[in-house]
Amino acid sequence: RGNFCVGVGEFSALNTLHRFCWLVSSNLLSDDDKYDLTYLREWRIYYGHSVHSYDHTSGSSLVSKVCKGRPFEREWWNNALLSEVDAYLQPVFPGSYQLPVGVVLTSMAIIIWFCFILVELDTVVGFTHAILQLPRTGTTKVEFTEFGRRMFVSISYKRLIVLCFVSFMRAFIAVALGVSAGLWLARTRDVMNILRDGVSLIFILEIDDLIYKVLVPSHAKKYMASIQKFLVKEDQQMYIFNLSSLLKLVVLTAVILILITTTLLPNTRQAESVREMICGGNRDFVYGSHPTIGPIFVTDTTEYDLKNAENMLPGIANLVEDVVFNYDPNEVKDFMWRSSLPRGEVAVKHLPTVTEMQVWLDMPESQATEETDFGSRSYGTFCEDRSRDFWEGDWLWPTIETLTGATDCASAKPFCERRDLPLVRMTCPQTCGCVDPLAGLYVDNGCRQLCIETDAFQAALGDAVCQDLAQEEHELAWHRWWAGFYSNERGVWSEENEMMTFAREGAVGNCSFLLSQ
Repeated sequence: RGNFCVGVGEFSALNTLHRFCWLVSSNLLSDDDKYDLTYLREWRIYYGHSVHSYDHTSGSSLVSKVCKGRPFEREWWNNALLSEVDAYLQPVFPGSYQLPVGVVLTSMAIIIWFCFILVELDTVVGFTHAILQLPRTGTTKVEFTEFGRRMFVSISYKRLIVLCFVSFMRAFIAVALGVSAGLWLARTRDVMNILRDGVSLIFILEIDDLIYKVLVPSHAKKYMASIQKFLVKEDQQMYIFNLSSLLKLVVLTAVILILITTTLLPNTRQAESVREMICGGNRDFVYGSHPTIGPIFVTDTTEYDLKNAENMLPGIANLVEDVVFNYDPNEVKDFMWRSSLPRGEVAVKHLPTVTEMQVWLDMPESQATEETDFGSRSYGTFCEDRSRDFWEGDWLWPTIETLTGATDCASAKPFCERRDLPLVRMTCPQTCGCVDPLAGLYVDNGCRQLCIETDAFQAALGDAVCQDLAQEEHELAWHRWWAGFYSNERGVWSEENEMMTFAREGAVGNCSFLLSQ
Protein backbone atom coordinates (compact mmCIF):
# COMPACT_ATOMS: atom_id res chain seq x y z
CA ARG A 1 0.00 0.00 0.00
CA GLY A 2 2.88 2.33 0.75
CA ASN A 3 4.43 1.66 -2.65
CA PHE A 4 1.05 2.30 -4.27
CA CYS A 5 0.65 5.67 -2.51
CA VAL A 6 4.20 6.64 -3.43
CA GLY A 7 3.47 5.73 -7.05
CA VAL A 8 0.21 7.67 -7.06
CA GLY A 9 1.94 10.68 -5.54
CA GLU A 10 4.77 10.54 -8.05
CA PHE A 11 2.35 10.19 -10.94
CA SER A 12 0.20 13.08 -9.62
CA ALA A 13 3.21 15.33 -9.24
CA LEU A 14 4.52 14.54 -12.72
CA ASN A 15 1.05 14.96 -14.23
CA THR A 16 0.56 18.33 -12.51
CA LEU A 17 3.93 19.62 -13.65
CA HIS A 18 3.28 18.37 -17.18
CA ARG A 19 -0.11 20.10 -17.31
CA PHE A 20 1.44 23.32 -16.04
CA CYS A 21 4.08 23.17 -18.78
CA TRP A 22 1.34 22.66 -21.36
CA LEU A 23 -0.73 25.52 -19.94
CA VAL A 24 2.21 27.93 -20.04
CA SER A 25 3.38 26.95 -23.51
CA SER A 26 -0.08 26.94 -25.12
CA ASN A 27 -1.73 29.94 -23.45
CA LEU A 28 0.78 32.25 -21.81
CA LEU A 29 3.42 32.58 -24.51
CA SER A 30 1.18 34.14 -27.17
CA ASP A 31 1.58 37.78 -28.22
CA ASP A 32 0.02 40.41 -25.98
CA ASP A 33 -2.77 42.18 -27.89
CA LYS A 34 -2.01 45.42 -26.05
CA TYR A 35 1.27 45.64 -27.97
CA ASP A 36 -0.25 45.30 -31.44
CA LEU A 37 1.32 48.26 -33.26
CA THR A 38 -1.16 48.04 -36.13
CA TYR A 39 -4.09 48.41 -33.75
CA LEU A 40 -2.39 51.21 -31.81
CA ARG A 41 -1.69 53.07 -35.05
CA GLU A 42 -5.35 52.81 -36.05
CA TRP A 43 -6.42 53.92 -32.56
CA ARG A 44 -4.30 57.06 -32.82
CA ILE A 45 -5.56 57.83 -36.32
CA TYR A 46 -9.27 57.24 -35.83
CA TYR A 47 -9.69 58.11 -32.13
CA GLY A 48 -6.62 59.79 -30.69
CA HIS A 49 -6.72 62.88 -32.92
CA SER A 50 -10.36 62.82 -33.97
CA VAL A 51 -12.39 65.90 -33.10
CA HIS A 52 -15.09 63.54 -31.84
CA SER A 53 -12.69 62.39 -29.07
CA TYR A 54 -11.71 65.96 -28.16
CA ASP A 55 -11.69 66.53 -24.40
CA HIS A 56 -13.90 69.58 -23.87
CA THR A 57 -12.93 69.96 -20.22
CA SER A 58 -9.19 70.44 -20.78
CA GLY A 59 -9.22 71.58 -24.41
CA SER A 60 -6.82 68.77 -25.35
CA SER A 61 -6.77 65.93 -27.84
CA LEU A 62 -7.37 62.41 -26.57
CA VAL A 63 -3.74 61.54 -27.34
CA SER A 64 -2.49 64.41 -25.17
CA LYS A 65 -4.84 63.41 -22.35
CA VAL A 66 -3.72 59.78 -22.48
CA CYS A 67 0.00 60.61 -22.60
CA LYS A 68 0.07 63.51 -20.12
CA GLY A 69 -2.74 62.44 -17.81
CA ARG A 70 -2.56 60.37 -14.66
CA PRO A 71 -4.42 57.14 -13.83
CA PHE A 72 -7.77 58.74 -12.90
CA GLU A 73 -7.85 60.75 -16.13
CA ARG A 74 -7.10 57.86 -18.49
CA GLU A 75 -9.22 55.00 -19.68
CA TRP A 76 -8.32 51.79 -17.82
CA TRP A 77 -6.54 50.07 -20.70
CA ASN A 78 -4.65 53.23 -21.69
CA ASN A 79 -3.37 53.58 -18.16
CA ALA A 80 -2.51 49.87 -17.84
CA LEU A 81 -0.48 49.84 -21.06
CA LEU A 82 1.40 53.12 -20.60
CA SER A 83 2.10 52.51 -16.90
CA GLU A 84 3.43 49.05 -17.77
CA VAL A 85 5.64 50.41 -20.56
CA ASP A 86 6.95 53.34 -18.49
CA ALA A 87 7.84 51.08 -15.55
CA TYR A 88 9.53 48.53 -17.83
CA LEU A 89 11.63 51.17 -19.63
CA GLN A 90 12.53 53.18 -16.54
CA PRO A 91 16.35 53.27 -16.34
CA VAL A 92 18.00 51.60 -13.35
CA PHE A 93 20.31 54.60 -13.02
CA PRO A 94 19.33 58.10 -14.20
CA GLY A 95 20.42 58.49 -17.81
CA SER A 96 21.20 54.80 -18.34
CA TYR A 97 18.45 54.17 -20.90
CA GLN A 98 20.27 51.09 -22.23
CA LEU A 99 19.72 49.39 -18.87
CA PRO A 100 15.97 49.48 -18.12
CA VAL A 101 14.46 48.18 -14.90
CA GLY A 102 12.35 45.59 -16.73
CA VAL A 103 15.35 43.86 -18.33
CA VAL A 104 17.35 43.81 -15.08
CA LEU A 105 14.49 42.45 -12.95
CA THR A 106 13.57 39.83 -15.54
CA SER A 107 17.20 38.71 -15.85
CA MET A 108 17.44 38.32 -12.07
CA ALA A 109 14.19 36.34 -11.93
CA ILE A 110 15.33 34.05 -14.78
CA ILE A 111 18.72 33.41 -13.14
CA ILE A 112 17.05 32.49 -9.84
CA TRP A 113 14.49 30.29 -11.61
CA PHE A 114 17.08 28.36 -13.62
CA CYS A 115 19.21 27.90 -10.50
CA PHE A 116 16.26 26.05 -8.96
CA ILE A 117 15.87 24.01 -12.17
CA LEU A 118 19.58 23.13 -12.13
CA VAL A 119 19.33 22.09 -8.49
CA GLU A 120 16.42 19.81 -9.43
CA LEU A 121 18.37 18.34 -12.35
CA ASP A 122 21.45 17.91 -10.19
CA THR A 123 19.39 15.93 -7.66
CA VAL A 124 17.91 13.73 -10.40
CA VAL A 125 21.26 13.11 -12.09
CA GLY A 126 22.96 12.38 -8.76
CA PHE A 127 20.24 9.91 -7.81
CA THR A 128 20.37 8.18 -11.22
CA HIS A 129 24.15 7.93 -11.11
CA ALA A 130 24.02 6.47 -7.61
CA ILE A 131 21.50 3.72 -8.40
CA LEU A 132 23.40 2.80 -11.55
CA GLN A 133 26.46 2.16 -9.37
CA LEU A 134 24.59 -0.43 -7.31
CA PRO A 135 25.09 -4.13 -8.13
CA ARG A 136 22.15 -5.45 -10.13
CA THR A 137 20.60 -8.77 -9.09
CA GLY A 138 17.24 -10.47 -9.25
CA THR A 139 16.08 -8.82 -6.02
CA THR A 140 16.65 -5.61 -4.18
CA LYS A 141 18.72 -6.14 -1.01
CA VAL A 142 18.72 -3.70 1.91
CA GLU A 143 20.92 -3.90 5.04
CA PHE A 144 20.83 -2.06 8.35
CA THR A 145 23.84 0.01 9.35
CA GLU A 146 25.11 0.51 12.89
CA PHE A 147 23.02 3.66 13.36
CA GLY A 148 19.74 1.97 12.37
CA ARG A 149 19.88 3.34 8.87
CA ARG A 150 18.98 1.31 5.80
CA MET A 151 21.48 0.95 2.95
CA PHE A 152 20.83 -0.50 -0.50
CA VAL A 153 23.32 -3.28 -1.22
CA SER A 154 21.88 -4.33 -4.57
CA ILE A 155 18.93 -3.46 -6.78
CA SER A 156 16.68 -5.52 -9.00
CA TYR A 157 16.45 -4.89 -12.72
CA LYS A 158 12.74 -4.23 -12.45
CA ARG A 159 13.16 -1.58 -9.75
CA LEU A 160 16.14 -0.08 -11.58
CA ILE A 161 14.09 0.35 -14.77
CA VAL A 162 11.21 1.95 -12.86
CA LEU A 163 13.50 4.36 -10.99
CA CYS A 164 15.40 5.28 -14.15
CA PHE A 165 12.11 5.96 -15.94
CA VAL A 166 10.87 8.12 -13.08
CA SER A 167 14.20 9.99 -13.03
CA PHE A 168 14.04 10.51 -16.78
CA MET A 169 10.50 11.89 -16.53
CA ARG A 170 11.48 14.18 -13.69
CA ALA A 171 14.45 15.47 -15.70
CA PHE A 172 12.36 15.88 -18.85
CA ILE A 173 9.61 17.77 -17.03
CA ALA A 174 12.19 19.90 -15.18
CA VAL A 175 13.74 20.93 -18.49
CA ALA A 176 10.33 21.55 -20.09
CA LEU A 177 9.21 23.51 -17.06
CA GLY A 178 12.43 25.48 -17.03
CA VAL A 179 12.17 26.43 -20.70
CA SER A 180 8.43 27.24 -20.79
CA ALA A 181 8.41 29.13 -17.48
CA GLY A 182 11.67 30.89 -18.41
CA LEU A 183 10.08 32.13 -21.63
CA TRP A 184 7.01 33.19 -19.65
CA LEU A 185 9.17 35.26 -17.31
CA ALA A 186 11.14 36.71 -20.21
CA ARG A 187 7.95 37.79 -22.00
CA THR A 188 6.46 39.39 -18.88
CA ARG A 189 6.54 43.17 -19.23
CA ASP A 190 4.69 44.09 -16.06
CA VAL A 191 7.40 44.90 -13.53
CA MET A 192 5.05 44.18 -10.63
CA ASN A 193 4.38 40.67 -11.96
CA ILE A 194 7.95 39.59 -12.71
CA LEU A 195 9.10 38.68 -9.19
CA ARG A 196 5.60 37.55 -8.18
CA ASP A 197 5.50 35.11 -11.08
CA GLY A 198 8.98 33.89 -10.18
CA VAL A 199 7.86 33.09 -6.63
CA SER A 200 4.79 31.31 -8.01
CA LEU A 201 7.01 29.14 -10.21
CA ILE A 202 9.06 28.04 -7.21
CA PHE A 203 5.82 26.90 -5.60
CA ILE A 204 4.99 24.86 -8.73
CA LEU A 205 8.41 23.23 -8.59
CA GLU A 206 7.76 22.11 -5.03
CA ILE A 207 4.48 20.34 -5.89
CA ASP A 208 6.07 16.88 -5.86
CA ASP A 209 7.40 17.39 -2.33
CA LEU A 210 4.02 18.71 -1.20
CA ILE A 211 2.16 15.72 -2.67
CA TYR A 212 4.69 13.39 -1.05
CA LYS A 213 4.01 14.92 2.35
CA VAL A 214 0.22 14.71 1.85
CA LEU A 215 -0.32 11.30 0.23
CA VAL A 216 2.49 9.03 1.44
CA PRO A 217 1.65 7.10 4.65
CA SER A 218 3.65 7.89 7.76
CA HIS A 219 5.32 4.46 7.93
CA ALA A 220 6.47 4.86 4.33
CA LYS A 221 7.88 8.31 5.16
CA LYS A 222 9.81 6.80 8.10
CA TYR A 223 11.10 4.06 5.83
CA MET A 224 12.24 6.57 3.21
CA ALA A 225 13.80 8.77 5.87
CA SER A 226 15.81 5.84 7.20
CA ILE A 227 17.46 5.12 3.88
CA GLN A 228 21.07 6.18 3.92
CA LYS A 229 22.17 8.59 1.25
CA PHE A 230 23.76 6.89 -1.72
CA LEU A 231 27.53 7.23 -1.56
CA VAL A 232 29.92 7.68 -4.45
CA LYS A 233 33.65 7.12 -4.23
CA GLU A 234 35.59 10.24 -3.24
CA ASP A 235 37.69 10.49 -6.37
CA GLN A 236 34.63 10.07 -8.55
CA GLN A 237 32.68 12.58 -6.45
CA MET A 238 35.29 15.31 -6.83
CA TYR A 239 35.56 14.77 -10.56
CA ILE A 240 31.79 14.67 -11.13
CA PHE A 241 31.04 17.69 -8.92
CA ASN A 242 33.71 19.86 -10.56
CA LEU A 243 32.48 18.95 -14.00
CA SER A 244 28.86 19.44 -12.92
CA SER A 245 29.54 22.91 -11.51
CA LEU A 246 31.30 24.02 -14.67
CA LEU A 247 28.53 22.61 -16.84
CA LYS A 248 25.84 24.37 -14.79
CA LEU A 249 27.67 27.68 -15.07
CA VAL A 250 27.94 27.30 -18.85
CA VAL A 251 24.26 26.34 -19.18
CA LEU A 252 23.11 29.21 -16.97
CA THR A 253 25.18 31.75 -18.90
CA ALA A 254 24.01 30.42 -22.25
CA VAL A 255 20.35 30.49 -21.23
CA ILE A 256 20.55 34.09 -20.02
CA LEU A 257 22.35 35.26 -23.16
CA ILE A 258 19.86 33.49 -25.40
CA LEU A 259 16.82 34.91 -23.60
CA ILE A 260 18.28 38.42 -23.48
CA THR A 261 19.02 38.31 -27.21
CA THR A 262 15.83 36.63 -28.39
CA THR A 263 13.25 37.98 -25.93
CA LEU A 264 14.32 40.71 -23.49
CA LEU A 265 15.88 43.09 -26.01
CA PRO A 266 12.97 42.67 -28.48
CA ASN A 267 10.64 43.32 -25.51
CA THR A 268 12.44 46.60 -24.87
CA ARG A 269 12.30 47.64 -28.52
CA GLN A 270 8.61 46.74 -28.71
CA ALA A 271 7.82 48.72 -25.55
CA GLU A 272 9.66 51.73 -27.01
CA SER A 273 7.74 51.34 -30.27
CA VAL A 274 4.44 51.23 -28.38
CA ARG A 275 5.25 54.40 -26.44
CA GLU A 276 6.37 56.14 -29.62
CA MET A 277 3.25 55.02 -31.49
CA ILE A 278 0.91 56.33 -28.79
CA CYS A 279 2.74 59.40 -27.52
CA GLY A 280 5.36 60.26 -30.14
CA GLY A 281 5.27 63.30 -32.43
CA ASN A 282 2.81 66.16 -32.21
CA ARG A 283 0.01 65.31 -29.78
CA ASP A 284 -1.70 68.69 -29.60
CA PHE A 285 -4.11 68.85 -32.53
CA VAL A 286 -7.39 67.36 -33.71
CA TYR A 287 -8.81 66.84 -37.17
CA GLY A 288 -12.28 66.50 -38.63
CA SER A 289 -13.68 65.53 -41.99
CA HIS A 290 -17.03 66.62 -43.37
CA PRO A 291 -19.24 63.51 -43.28
CA THR A 292 -20.69 63.98 -46.77
CA ILE A 293 -18.42 66.41 -48.63
CA GLY A 294 -15.10 65.11 -47.35
CA PRO A 295 -12.49 67.90 -46.96
CA ILE A 296 -10.39 67.64 -43.82
CA PHE A 297 -10.01 70.38 -41.19
CA VAL A 298 -7.32 70.55 -38.51
CA THR A 299 -6.86 72.79 -35.46
CA ASP A 300 -4.31 73.03 -32.69
CA THR A 301 -5.21 72.10 -29.11
CA THR A 302 -3.55 72.76 -25.77
CA GLU A 303 -1.23 70.33 -24.04
CA TYR A 304 -3.18 68.37 -21.47
CA ASP A 305 -3.12 69.66 -17.92
CA LEU A 306 -5.57 68.61 -15.23
CA LYS A 307 -6.01 72.25 -14.18
CA ASN A 308 -6.33 73.44 -17.77
CA ALA A 309 -10.12 73.29 -17.83
CA GLU A 310 -11.24 74.94 -21.07
CA ASN A 311 -14.64 75.83 -19.64
CA MET A 312 -13.07 77.99 -16.91
CA LEU A 313 -11.13 81.22 -17.07
CA PRO A 314 -7.40 80.97 -16.28
CA GLY A 315 -6.83 81.76 -12.62
CA ILE A 316 -10.29 80.88 -11.37
CA ALA A 317 -9.18 77.45 -10.14
CA ASN A 318 -8.58 78.72 -6.57
CA LEU A 319 -12.15 79.94 -6.25
CA VAL A 320 -13.44 76.67 -7.71
CA GLU A 321 -11.40 74.77 -5.11
CA ASP A 322 -13.03 76.76 -2.31
CA VAL A 323 -16.47 75.94 -3.68
CA VAL A 324 -15.75 72.23 -4.18
CA PHE A 325 -14.53 71.66 -0.64
CA ASN A 326 -16.92 73.98 1.20
CA TYR A 327 -20.27 73.85 -0.60
CA ASP A 328 -23.10 72.78 1.70
CA PRO A 329 -26.62 72.44 0.22
CA ASN A 330 -28.10 73.16 3.65
CA GLU A 331 -26.71 76.71 3.45
CA VAL A 332 -28.52 77.57 0.20
CA LYS A 333 -31.05 80.36 0.54
CA ASP A 334 -32.87 82.40 -2.11
CA PHE A 335 -31.07 80.59 -4.96
CA MET A 336 -27.68 81.54 -3.58
CA TRP A 337 -25.09 79.69 -1.49
CA ARG A 338 -23.21 82.13 0.69
CA SER A 339 -20.29 81.39 2.96
CA SER A 340 -17.44 83.07 4.81
CA LEU A 341 -14.13 81.60 3.67
CA PRO A 342 -10.53 82.56 4.47
CA ARG A 343 -10.38 84.64 1.28
CA GLY A 344 -13.57 86.52 2.23
CA GLU A 345 -17.31 86.42 1.64
CA VAL A 346 -18.25 84.19 -1.28
CA ALA A 347 -21.58 83.59 -2.97
CA VAL A 348 -22.44 81.08 -5.69
CA LYS A 349 -25.64 80.98 -7.74
CA HIS A 350 -27.66 77.83 -6.99
CA LEU A 351 -29.67 76.31 -9.84
CA PRO A 352 -32.36 73.63 -9.54
CA THR A 353 -31.14 71.34 -12.34
CA VAL A 354 -28.13 70.60 -14.51
CA THR A 355 -30.22 71.48 -17.56
CA GLU A 356 -30.81 74.95 -16.16
CA MET A 357 -27.09 75.31 -15.45
CA GLN A 358 -26.24 74.36 -19.03
CA VAL A 359 -28.58 77.09 -20.29
CA TRP A 360 -26.68 79.64 -18.17
CA LEU A 361 -23.30 78.35 -19.35
CA ASP A 362 -24.35 78.42 -23.01
CA MET A 363 -25.53 82.03 -22.76
CA PRO A 364 -23.33 84.27 -24.98
CA GLU A 365 -21.80 87.45 -23.55
CA SER A 366 -24.13 89.67 -25.56
CA GLN A 367 -27.17 87.98 -24.01
CA ALA A 368 -25.75 87.85 -20.49
CA THR A 369 -25.29 91.59 -20.34
CA GLU A 370 -28.88 92.26 -21.50
CA GLU A 371 -30.58 89.98 -18.91
CA THR A 372 -31.69 92.39 -16.17
CA ASP A 373 -35.06 91.19 -14.90
CA PHE A 374 -35.15 89.67 -11.44
CA GLY A 375 -35.84 85.96 -11.68
CA SER A 376 -34.40 85.68 -15.19
CA ARG A 377 -30.84 84.61 -16.00
CA SER A 378 -29.58 87.96 -14.83
CA TYR A 379 -26.15 88.78 -13.45
CA GLY A 380 -27.61 91.89 -11.83
CA THR A 381 -25.58 94.36 -13.90
CA PHE A 382 -27.02 97.55 -15.41
CA CYS A 383 -25.59 100.80 -16.80
CA GLU A 384 -23.86 101.98 -13.66
CA ASP A 385 -20.94 100.71 -11.61
CA ARG A 386 -21.87 98.09 -9.01
CA SER A 387 -20.09 97.45 -5.73
CA ARG A 388 -20.55 94.41 -3.49
CA ASP A 389 -23.64 95.87 -1.78
CA PHE A 390 -26.19 94.38 -4.20
CA TRP A 391 -27.72 90.90 -4.20
CA GLU A 392 -25.32 89.41 -6.78
CA GLY A 393 -22.33 91.43 -5.50
CA ASP A 394 -20.84 88.62 -3.43
CA TRP A 395 -21.28 86.35 -6.45
CA LEU A 396 -19.53 88.54 -9.03
CA TRP A 397 -16.81 90.37 -7.11
CA PRO A 398 -15.00 87.30 -5.70
CA THR A 399 -14.58 86.18 -9.32
CA ILE A 400 -13.21 89.58 -10.37
CA GLU A 401 -10.91 89.62 -7.35
CA THR A 402 -9.65 86.10 -8.11
CA LEU A 403 -8.95 86.96 -11.77
CA THR A 404 -7.51 90.45 -11.33
CA GLY A 405 -6.94 91.21 -7.65
CA ALA A 406 -9.29 94.21 -7.93
CA THR A 407 -11.78 94.83 -5.12
CA ASP A 408 -13.73 97.76 -6.59
CA CYS A 409 -14.27 99.51 -9.89
CA ALA A 410 -11.42 101.96 -9.35
CA SER A 411 -8.86 99.17 -8.93
CA ALA A 412 -10.46 97.22 -11.79
CA LYS A 413 -10.02 100.05 -14.31
CA PRO A 414 -6.64 98.79 -15.70
CA PHE A 415 -8.43 95.59 -16.76
CA CYS A 416 -11.18 97.31 -18.76
CA GLU A 417 -9.20 96.82 -21.99
CA ARG A 418 -8.91 93.03 -21.57
CA ARG A 419 -11.11 91.20 -24.10
CA ASP A 420 -11.01 88.04 -21.95
CA LEU A 421 -12.53 89.85 -18.93
CA PRO A 422 -16.05 90.92 -19.99
CA LEU A 423 -17.21 90.62 -16.37
CA VAL A 424 -15.17 93.73 -15.49
CA ARG A 425 -17.07 95.79 -18.10
CA MET A 426 -20.40 94.24 -17.03
CA THR A 427 -19.83 95.22 -13.41
CA CYS A 428 -18.10 98.57 -13.99
CA PRO A 429 -19.64 100.01 -17.20
CA GLN A 430 -19.14 103.66 -16.17
CA THR A 431 -15.51 103.23 -15.15
CA CYS A 432 -14.69 101.27 -18.31
CA GLY A 433 -16.49 103.70 -20.63
CA CYS A 434 -19.37 101.52 -21.80
CA VAL A 435 -21.81 104.43 -21.35
CA ASP A 436 -19.63 107.11 -22.98
CA PRO A 437 -19.40 107.10 -26.80
CA LEU A 438 -16.19 109.18 -26.67
CA ALA A 439 -14.36 107.14 -24.01
CA GLY A 440 -12.07 105.41 -26.52
CA LEU A 441 -12.91 101.87 -25.35
CA TYR A 442 -11.64 99.37 -27.95
CA VAL A 443 -13.33 96.15 -26.78
CA ASP A 444 -16.98 96.27 -25.77
CA ASN A 445 -17.92 92.65 -25.10
CA GLY A 446 -19.55 92.77 -21.69
CA CYS A 447 -20.96 96.26 -22.29
CA ARG A 448 -24.75 96.34 -22.23
CA GLN A 449 -26.04 97.48 -25.60
CA LEU A 450 -29.21 98.87 -24.09
CA CYS A 451 -27.06 101.46 -22.34
CA ILE A 452 -26.84 103.41 -25.58
CA GLU A 453 -30.47 104.34 -24.97
CA THR A 454 -29.74 106.03 -21.64
CA ASP A 455 -30.05 109.80 -21.37
CA ALA A 456 -26.37 110.22 -20.51
CA PHE A 457 -25.21 108.27 -23.59
CA GLN A 458 -27.62 110.04 -25.91
CA ALA A 459 -26.63 113.45 -24.50
CA ALA A 460 -22.93 112.74 -25.04
CA LEU A 461 -23.68 111.46 -28.53
CA GLY A 462 -25.77 114.54 -29.28
CA ASP A 463 -22.99 116.88 -28.15
CA ALA A 464 -20.50 115.22 -30.48
CA VAL A 465 -19.86 117.17 -33.70
CA CYS A 466 -19.66 115.58 -37.13
CA GLN A 467 -16.06 116.52 -37.73
CA ASP A 468 -12.64 115.43 -36.58
CA LEU A 469 -11.94 116.52 -33.05
CA ALA A 470 -8.99 118.67 -32.25
CA GLN A 471 -5.86 117.04 -30.85
CA GLU A 472 -6.40 118.28 -27.29
CA GLU A 473 -10.05 117.23 -27.30
CA HIS A 474 -9.49 113.61 -28.14
CA GLU A 475 -5.96 112.90 -26.95
CA LEU A 476 -6.90 110.56 -24.05
CA ALA A 477 -9.57 108.66 -25.98
CA TRP A 478 -7.32 108.50 -29.07
CA HIS A 479 -4.38 106.98 -27.20
CA ARG A 480 -6.64 104.69 -25.21
CA TRP A 481 -8.22 103.27 -28.35
CA TRP A 482 -4.90 102.63 -30.06
CA ALA A 483 -3.40 101.11 -26.92
CA GLY A 484 -6.42 98.79 -26.64
CA PHE A 485 -6.14 97.92 -30.32
CA TYR A 486 -2.47 96.98 -30.05
CA SER A 487 -2.77 94.95 -26.83
CA ASN A 488 -5.74 92.94 -28.08
CA GLU A 489 -4.56 92.33 -31.66
CA ARG A 490 -0.95 91.59 -30.87
CA GLY A 491 -0.25 88.08 -32.10
CA VAL A 492 -3.27 88.24 -34.42
CA TRP A 493 -2.19 91.04 -36.71
CA SER A 494 1.30 91.18 -38.19
CA GLU A 495 3.70 93.49 -36.37
CA GLU A 496 4.63 94.90 -39.79
CA ASN A 497 1.07 96.08 -40.41
CA GLU A 498 0.93 99.90 -40.65
CA MET A 499 -1.81 100.19 -38.03
CA MET A 500 0.14 97.96 -35.61
CA THR A 501 3.26 100.00 -36.26
CA PHE A 502 1.36 103.27 -35.68
CA ALA A 503 -0.09 101.95 -32.42
CA ARG A 504 3.23 100.51 -31.25
CA GLU A 505 4.99 103.83 -31.78
CA GLY A 506 2.52 105.67 -29.54
CA ALA A 507 -0.20 106.68 -32.03
CA VAL A 508 1.49 110.01 -32.63
CA GLY A 509 -0.64 111.86 -35.20
CA ASN A 510 -4.25 112.58 -35.92
CA CYS A 511 -7.10 111.37 -38.07
CA SER A 512 -5.14 112.09 -41.24
CA PHE A 513 -3.31 108.80 -40.63
CA LEU A 514 -6.50 106.96 -41.59
CA LEU A 515 -6.34 108.36 -45.11
CA SER A 516 -3.21 106.30 -45.75
CA GLN A 517 -5.07 103.05 -45.02
